[in-house]
Amino acid sequence: MNGQEPVKIPDIPGKINIMKKEGANYVRFLAGRGYNAQKGYTESDWILIGRQAEESPGLMYPNDNYERLFSGKQEEGAGAEKLTPEELDFIRRNRIYGMYKPFFDALYHEFRQQARKRPETLLNAFRADSLNQVLQPLKAMMGSEEYAGLLGLAEAGEDGKGGMSNSDVMILLTQYKSALAKFRRKE
Repeated sequence: MNGQEPVKIPDIPGKINIMKKEGANYVRFLAGRGYNAQKGYTESDWILIGRQAEESPGLMYPNDNYERLFSGKQEEGAGAEKLTPEELDFIRRNRIYGMYKPFFDALYHEFRQQARKRPETLLNAFRADSLNQVLQPLKAMMGSEEYAGLLGLAEAGEDGKGGMSNSDVMILLTQYKSALAKFRRKE
């Protein structure tokens, strides 16, 4: 939600609950209760503060309500909890994905155009290095996944011999695109 990094779900007994809606789990905060005299019962005022992370149930993707209600409290230590190593890894991998995915998308688009125009043109060293600067962190991010071993890196030819062509690069980028989609669904 809002492209923010996941945060620890606040631990406030009786004030936080999880609500399932349309296949996703949402975190709600009990902002207050009030007696409704017309209806004759107490009503609860629940505010959605984020979406629970599927891969790491102790974390959530916060929304603007979370920022408004809890801004600064996590940093000040008021009720803040230590993150587990798994939660820290989840946040780190989410940050890498968010940082490199736009670059990957731009490279994918550029090489798709080049593969259509000149499929047999060989990759030079500069373009291979530029491509690998994006692919290496993405491959490392997916390193623990079973399909990570299938992902390679770009290779430039020397003196116009060997190396990958634009169409070869598109095969490589298509493999990464599929792996990133599978990785993101898992996250």
